[in-house]
Amino acid sequence: MLLCNNEVLPLHSRQGGSRTGHLMTCATATPATAVAARVAAEAGRPLDACVGSADGSVLMLRHTFAPAQGTMGEGGALRIGLLTAGGGALYQRTALGRIAQPWRPGAFNLVLPDCPGEFRSPALALLGLAIDARHLQGHDVRLEQLHRAASALHGDPVIASVMEALWHCAEAHAGSAAFFEHGVDLVLKRLAGLPIASPPTRRALSPAHVKRVQELIDAHLGDDMGVARMAQEVGQEASGFSRGFRLATGMTPYAYLTWRRMEAAKPMLLAGRSVTEVALAMGYANPGKFAAAFRRVTGQPPSRWAGNARGELAGHV
Repeated sequence: MLLCNNEVLPLHSRQGGSRTGHLMTCATATPATAVAARVAAEAGRPLDACVGSADGSVLMLRHTFAPAQGTMGEGGALRIGLLTAGGGALYQRTALGRIAQPWRPGAFNLVLPDCPGEFRSPALALLGLAIDARHLQGHDVRLEQLHRAASALHGDPVIASVMEALWHCAEAHAGSAAFFEHGVDLVLKRLAGLPIASPPTRRALSPAHVKRVQELIDAHLGDDMGVARMAQEVGQEASGFSRGFRLATGMTPYAYLTWRRMEAAKPMLLAGRSVTEVALAMGYANPGKFAAAFRRVTGQPPSRWAGNARGELAGHV
């Protein structure tokens, strides 16, 4: 059966070799019901559609998620999320590692059973597969093999094609339990053999990303601009972004923001605007903090710098 918008549609039973059987909705597959309930709770509404194996050990779903953040990894199921539409910056962190990179259609993530963590995700449409941990025992897959795989996004065309084929067959009411089980087995074998890259070395932010951040800063000099917002602009997690920005520019993001603010403040001071006025324009509610920052950058308090600068200009007239 296929459950679409809470309406149950029949999925025809087919024979497959010596095995016969049928698929069940997530409403009738008991172990998978808990997974469906957790995913629905994360989504904030019932799942768009889902289908499960007769014994409830495997659940497949299709759902559209709004931007969200929160906890993840609770429960005893291996979860595979194939992005079919939408996407953007994904942040996912567990005890096994961290993902902080753009998520694009065709790529999938892994969430291991009983491995809690936190996530922050953009709007996205997912084709998901949830497999009870006990089901893995008959497939020669050990969770230890997937530890490093759970700390990266993957773009394996075989896994993506198999998941899509399983879903299309269920939608067309043309699947069987044997076909479904064979597809799940193929996905699991492929997962166990995924090539896992070595942990990345520290890299400087690319010139294109540096430019985007600089343009963002210049457009919002008077706003409350934090490192998290800068990192979001280029689809990275804050700490990794800070390291990459410093490697690329020689300055931390906050030091660069402060420098740009002080550079923008100089023409205002030369034009005769008060320190308080300029401080507010540059996002400082406290003029004293602005003055301290200006002195760190230029070596002089704002008023003295303005006086000296005017004197130098007058001497060149």
